[in-house]
Amino acid sequence: MALVFAVAVAAALSAVLTGLFIYLIVRKWRENRRQARLRAYKEERRLPLLRYLLGEEELSFRFSSPLEREAVLQLLDSFASLLKGEHVQTRLRAFAEAHFQGWLRHRLASRQWSERMNALFLIEDLQMKGMLPDIERLYRSAGVTEGETAKILAIFAKFDYRPVVTYVFQPKYELTEFAYRIIFGHMSEQLLQQVKKRFAELPPAGKYALIDMIGIRRRQEGLFLEQLLASEDLEIRVRALKAMAEIGVPLGARQLERHLRSPHWQERLIATRLAGKYREEKLLPLLCERLSDRSFAVRSEAAAAIARLPNGRAVLRTAAQHVDDRYARDMARQWLEEEEI
Repeated sequence: MALVFAVAVAAALSAVLTGLFIYLIVRKWRENRRQARLRAYKEERRLPLLRYLLGEEELSFRFSSPLEREAVLQLLDSFASLLKGEHVQTRLRAFAEAHFQGWLRHRLASRQWSERMNALFLIEDLQMKGMLPDIERLYRSAGVTEGETAKILAIFAKFDYRPVVTYVFQPKYELTEFAYRIIFGHMSEQLLQQVKKRFAELPPAGKYALIDMIGIRRRQEGLFLEQLLASEDLEIRVRALKAMAEIGVPLGARQLERHLRSPHWQERLIATRLAGKYREEKLLPLLCERLSDRSFAVRSEAAAAIARLPNGRAVLRTAAQHVDDRYARDMARQWLEEEEI
């Protein structure tokens, strides 16, 4: 009896595995066939679509199937990143809005998160500013997720949509520093200036991202950055010094002294880097003082800054032989040896 039962179980298991294997084979075959048809549609439409975008001929057609629409959409998306020029981008945007706006609107209203996100990416790539009302409707909806919120605000910034400034200060979800950096990175100078005027209203993540963006975009905001150096927030002072180093904003020795002698090594490090950018001999005493810093990174940065000065190597030789502090002597020797190599 037990043997019969075991044989029956084995036969059932074998039947299930065989069925699963056949299902996977059929599924793979169908997917391969789908991809083959997709490639065929793309080859058929590639040249006419390219000629239309370049303005060489007009193009008018209707999609015969959802697969053909997907093929054309993929072609359009690839052309959007490859073809430059205002004329081409205008025709590309007009074609997308004429043939895909309704379909994308339907996708934005989908219950599936992946379909909504894919639609947002396509709208961004194809620069479909005509869909801003639909995107804003999604943003205001109760079901919008945290990820969609960050993506939508980035699209608003890229499309130079002015309400984005209000949304940045009152987002539906708390934004990460990374999200703020992307949003600010897409903003025009005019929008970024509006955000800067309300700097105090931003959360810490927004403040840090805005300071970084000033340095990345090399905006001439020397006075604004100097004001931030008085902040009680260490991170703000460090990022302001970093932005000043990237832009090349000069800072007097007296102002630098406070940061070079900060109790926080991060602040001393960036201040030393900033001092090294100026290559002014009057900063030499402060830099030599940092050769004895308890932080290795600060000592190394100070030696690098001194080495860049006109008589820097002579100063490092003197420090390597006569300075009382062992760490300062070792750092000076290390830099001299590395330069000789």
